[in-house]
Amino acid sequence: MTITERLQKYMAHKNLNANKVTVDAGLSVGLIGRAIKNDSGLNSDTVEKILIAFTDLNPEWFISGTGEMLKPVNQSIHSNGSPNSVNNNINGNVNGNGNFSITHSEFSGMIELQAETMNRLKTSQDQLTESMRQVSLLIELLNK
Repeated sequence: MTITERLQKYMAHKNLNANKVTVDAGLSVGLIGRAIKNDSGLNSDTVEKILIAFTDLNPEWFISGTGEMLKPVNQSIHSNGSPNSVNNNINGNVNGNGNFSITHSEFSGMIELQAETMNRLKTSQDQLTESMRQVSLLIELLNK
């Protein structure tokens, strides 16, 4: 099974279309559709963007076909008696105090995801600022 076939399998499982994957992963318009149509490979930047956008997709399966399609999710909910105190634990360990631990690689992944999110927010903010500037100029022109 090729990487595009695995992507199609994931998309079918998640009920996604090529456009949704393209938009959510911040890819060039039509990239996913063309890759599927031509059964062509995906470059590393595209693979990285897809894995960042779809965090439940198992990278090992997506790239090599090894393992399960989705990352294993072990959720443990622990409450210390207070109705407002519930800790969700994904791929970590809950100790008797209700605290959870994650691996170094999981923590690094969280930091990378946060940095990517910050970059996207900065880009969106810059685009919004430019749009507001253009609207102001148009309003000025219309008032003249």
